Amino acid sequence: MRIKQLYTEPATIDPIFFHEGVNIILGESDTTSSKNNGVGKSLCIEFLNFALLKRKSDSRVARIPKAAFDHDTLICVDFVMGGSGYTIKRSISEAERPHIVFDGRETVFAKMDDATSFLTSQMFRNEQSRIGFREILGPLIRDERSEFKSIVSCFDTKARVPDNYAPHLMLLGINVDFYRAIKGLQKELDNIAAEENRIKESVKLVRQKSIDEARSDLNALEDEVEKIQEGIDALENAPTYDIVKGEILSIEDEMAQLRTRKEVLSRRAANLAPIAAEPSVDSDEIREFYDHLSAGLGTSIARDLDEVLSFKNKIEQFQRHLLLEKTTVIDTEVRSINKQLGNLDKRYGKLVRVLDQDGELRNLRQTYASYQAKSDEYGQLKSFISRYDQLLLDRQAKKSDIEAERLKLQESISVAVDRVRSFQRTILGIHEFIQGNRKASFEIRTTTKKHIVEIVLRIDDDGSHSVEREKVFIYDIALLLNDFTMARHPGLLVHDNIFDVDNDTLEKSLEYIVTRVPFDDGQQYILTLNVDRLERYEEEAWYDELMENVVATFTKSNRFLKTKYQEIGS
Repeated sequence: MRIKQLYTEPATIDPIFFHEGVNIILGESDTTSSKNNGVGKSLCIEFLNFALLKRKSDSRVARIPKAAFDHDTLICVDFVMGGSGYTIKRSISEAERPHIVFDGRETVFAKMDDATSFLTSQMFRNEQSRIGFREILGPLIRDERSEFKSIVSCFDTKARVPDNYAPHLMLLGINVDFYRAIKGLQKELDNIAAEENRIKESVKLVRQKSIDEARSDLNALEDEVEKIQEGIDALENAPTYDIVKGEILSIEDEMAQLRTRKEVLSRRAANLAPIAAEPSVDSDEIREFYDHLSAGLGTSIARDLDEVLSFKNKIEQFQRHLLLEKTTVIDTEVRSINKQLGNLDKRYGKLVRVLDQDGELRNLRQTYASYQAKSDEYGQLKSFISRYDQLLLDRQAKKSDIEAERLKLQESISVAVDRVRSFQRTILGIHEFIQGNRKASFEIRTTTKKHIVEIVLRIDDDGSHSVEREKVFIYDIALLLNDFTMARHPGLLVHDNIFDVDNDTLEKSLEYIVTRVPFDDGQQYILTLNVDRLERYEEEAWYDELMENVVATFTKSNRFLKTKYQEIGS
């Protein structure tokens, strides 16, 4: 796969033409600023990656404000793949509907997955275990924000994208199907664990106990349900059951109605309590009090007061008479209800004795209700525990399946031992040129950890920020150049600002790229650099050749996007 041109329709950026071999994108200072960061080198790579169907949500291109870049503008890339020419056109506003021009025909895809599937089929026409188009481009177009901390983690560190070893296994000639089978089984294990937790929470909510403690409750419930069922079975099997069943249920209903009526009458009787005793008023004292105020006034007021109190007493006597009559009526009805309940209770007792249940089933309707409630409770708890036990078995089976697939994967790695050794020799050759020694090693092995596979590359003095970046560079270049991996490699490699390393390492790495890398036909390496890192090498023999491979230069006054902007959400 080789990139030919990056441009927009309509023209918003200056088109960038790429060629085989090394392609350098430079950031330079100018008269307006001595700084060369923020001029658009990384954004240029983002445009390229977006055009090659990187997800919009993961792309910095989507965070460009409309005022700085019209979201209807098509970002276009021309490239060659498998000997055929392709063009992808994609806008921010309709990022999920890319246009692909192939074989003289332009197709607008209804969704991204369809476009990606099409390019996957074109890239891996003869491969049985295909890697997705975007899946393989992940480690081939390294995001600057990945910080180059790992040879596997190739995306923005804030995105928290899970490590994917499939492209690396494919390039090294190791069967990817076993790896993917394990990943699928791990996902099923995660689903099982999630369901187990849900069941534990449900049991805790219903029984206020752990699932292990609830197992004893299950046995107790089962015993209760069996006993109630035995009683019902014995009752229903009695010869006289059908004869008396209806009458028993009828009596229970009638008794329930009478008890309800009795409760209503009792509350009503309580509300008919006698009126409190009337207050005592001494008219002689009132007469003396008012006579002191005015002669004869007390006599007049006392006479009026006596008349009022006399009338009030008559009214209250009439009220008490009415209340007494109502209370008498209620008492009479309550006594009648008590008599009816007594008679019904005697009839009920005789019928139950006919069934010969010795008091075990005192209330037929309650017995059935109790049986239903206990049965439901038992069934629910049994369902929870049975499902939980099945999940335990499923989990063990999945673990066994994972071990079986892991053995197959390890066998595939063992079969590929010659390819791995050849790849290690390529790494040692690059390491010797850059670091001056062959103190490096490469190993790939299975692990019981979540990531399934470990790809271990050790180089001299690794562990520091600078050396870790150099490790990624050596690994990526080795994949591009090794005789075995080259056959599966798309032939494209993009490093955005990878060389944040010490000067000696930078010098040897650039010299290696320019003078020692035997790029095959169609292979392409795109690299972004700041020119101030190169000034000290102007006298080196390889410097002029390096500068001849510069395909674009950006400055503060000549930015990639022709304008300065603040990312949305930054």
